Amino acid sequence: MEEQEKMEVVEAAAPEQTGALDIVDDSSLFAMAETAEKRVNAINTIINASLKVTTKYDWCLIGGVPYLQESGVTKVARLFGISWDICPGYPTTECDEKGHKTFTYRMKFTMGGSSVVVEGSRSSKDSFFSKNKSIDEIDMRDVKISAQTNCLNNGIKKLVPGLRNIDLGVLEDAGIDISKIQGYTFKTGSKGGADKEDATKSGLFCKHCGAAITQQVASFSKSKYNVQLCVDCQDLVKQGKLKITSRPKTEEQPKETAGDLPL
Repeated sequence: MEEQEKMEVVEAAAPEQTGALDIVDDSSLFAMAETAEKRVNAINTIINASLKVTTKYDWCLIGGVPYLQESGVTKVARLFGISWDICPGYPTTECDEKGHKTFTYRMKFTMGGSSVVVEGSRSSKDSFFSKNKSIDEIDMRDVKISAQTNCLNNGIKKLVPGLRNIDLGVLEDAGIDISKIQGYTFKTGSKGGADKEDATKSGLFCKHCGAAITQQVASFSKSKYNVQLCVDCQDLVKQGKLKITSRPKTEEQPKETAGDLPL
């Protein structure tokens, strides 16, 4: 039996590691700090300018969370000269076995030297389109337009910092009358009633006194105080006559959907 050839394996020497960090000289450190501060100021300026071109009609409250609607996003895009192009091959259309269609857009958005590519889609199965309707009653053109709006919102909000996760205090500081923003909130497992004006039909109640409240009042209270309160009880909190000892989590946090949200 022939003797097998022996192979010698030589391990490469590992680079010497001292565990010491590279030392940054003071001048470089100061320069980085100055640049960082300028960037922070620039971002804050962009946020403030973005909010000031919007009005109460461009926002809505969903479960206590402010969302910028299509009308407001378009204003911001014009302010900063954001352009966009639909990517080749889009929009696409998918159809399921029941006949429901899903439209998807992919667009490239550009602002200055920055670009992002995002998608947005909507389906005729979404409750906004299909609630109490058969497939034949759904206008697929509306679904397609909504998918395009979804994509526009997603792209512009990615390019402009500060348009997501905004609280009411920030809007108030920008001069927006937050008490006039329309909105709705959620009951467990369902949207808080179809009628946002009639409190008795909303199924929503003040957590302090038990009075029926509208979706708009409930959503505003959740955003402001993180608890559902009627207008009278909100006034008691402002006057210091009612203290909120706990800050419960909202019953359901909606996922952000771009485009005009159903109110």
